[in-house]
Amino acid sequence: MGGLPANRTVYGFAVDPKSPKVMYVAMRDGLFKSTNAGKTWKPVGEGLKTMAAVTVNPRQPNEVYAATAEGVIVKSPDGGMTWERLK
Repeated sequence: MGGLPANRTVYGFAVDPKSPKVMYVAMRDGLFKSTNAGKTWKPVGEGLKTMAAVTVNPRQPNEVYAATAEGVIVKSPDGGMTWERLK
């Protein structure tokens, strides 16, 4: 799985219900996104670390929510390109 940090635990995993090739993983190193069913991964959410969970809004798949291990909740309205802190 090119692009993911080696020997790390995945704490959260989400799939876009309308486009199953789009996937997200939450790891202590940050959030990562794949657009090709997990063949390659790219980091999304610059500066986001110790990620514990990620989910995709099933009604609006570009809307992604994630949480850190410290309890910070963030939202992306555009598939992970930009993020805003909710809590």
